[in-house]
Amino acid sequence: MSGGAGDQILHDFFITAIFMLCVYVAGVLVGKCQAPQLVGHIGMGMLWMSTGALPESFAKPFEAVGCVGLMLMLFDGGVNMDIPVLKKMGGRATAVALSGVVFPMVMSYLLFAAMGFGVMEGLACGSALASTGIGFTLSLMKDLDLLSTPLGQLVAAAAMIDDVSSMVLLAILQGATSIVETGEADALAMIKPVIASLGLFAASIIIRMIAVKALSNTDENGKVEEQSEHQLYLHEKILGIVVAGIAFAIIADKIGSTHLLGCFLAGVVATAWKSFAEIWEPMVEPILPWMTMAFFSCTVGFAVPVSALAAKDWGLVIAIVLLAIVSKIATGLFAGKPTEKGYGLQVLQVGAAMVGRGELGFMQISTAYKLGMVSLGIYGATVWGLLVASILGPFMFRFAVKFAKSVEAKEGKAAQAQSATPDVEAL
Repeated sequence: MSGGAGDQILHDFFITAIFMLCVYVAGVLVGKCQAPQLVGHIGMGMLWMSTGALPESFAKPFEAVGCVGLMLMLFDGGVNMDIPVLKKMGGRATAVALSGVVFPMVMSYLLFAAMGFGVMEGLACGSALASTGIGFTLSLMKDLDLLSTPLGQLVAAAAMIDDVSSMVLLAILQGATSIVETGEADALAMIKPVIASLGLFAASIIIRMIAVKALSNTDENGKVEEQSEHQLYLHEKILGIVVAGIAFAIIADKIGSTHLLGCFLAGVVATAWKSFAEIWEPMVEPILPWMTMAFFSCTVGFAVPVSALAAKDWGLVIAIVLLAIVSKIATGLFAGKPTEKGYGLQVLQVGAAMVGRGELGFMQISTAYKLGMVSLGIYGATVWGLLVASILGPFMFRFAVKFAKSVEAKEGKAAQAQSATPDVEAL
């Protein structure tokens, strides 16, 4: 190896090491302030990319690592899904997710119409604000140890459906743009993501049912199997599941759905092997936090178009920021029945959990701007809305969870005091 090539490799290594160290330290410092570490990860990614400290040639490889991190998070989220709870809350999760698409669209349309903007600009802005970052949701649930709870299951499922719905919405908007430009509509392209996603859901349910039956028969017949033989095939089984998960993601992408849904459903299917979750968690624990950092810094952080933040109409920026937050908090209205005890707290927690956005929203508004659907002013204001929601969302959810716990603790003490009162009067 020549000296020049060796020096370049060493130079690239140090840049990579320093960048990841900065991302890690930023997360730790933000965590010391009792804030979500992902906020520091996103900020550091934005800082390095916007200042040019990270060479342009590094962007794509780092983004690829970030995408792998998101896929791993989604697979892990699917593994942690409780199927009976998911079945019970499927209707609520769908209602929360669909309202998370409808509310931003309707509110954006009304806001833009009132401010004198075009219909297409309002719908394009609403579609970008409609996406909830599944990566944000899973990270928050893991950090607060809520993913296995009914609240975590509801929010994770809703965020996944929300992201798929947002992808469908983008396809529809692109189809609407083609109508404006060519006068022709590609109806198949507009409905293909819906059909593909529904087919993927159905296929995953069937595959899991078959796998559960097959594995249960294997367990019954293999009770006398030697421990050494069991250990011999353990890693092969896990490798097979991971390969099957990758294949599921590729198939999902090829048929017109999204690879993110494929990863999530692959994790759900993997739970057909009852002991898989117990084996998977210790294996993925050392690498998942680093892959999560890579996702938020290199995928979300890099996706923020910093040049678009130089807004001129700050009134529009404030309006869209408020819209981005309020439209998602309102989704909590479908988290339960109004007559249920603690409904208000559930609305607050679920709504706050849906506020955080991912890279999909930035990609959508950037696509809309490139297609000429929105002006530069609306593009910049929407980027501000997505960015502020992404930063405030984790804070809001943590506050909502702490507030709910404090209220429940006070109610518990009050109930104990009331139950103790009759005993005192009797004495």
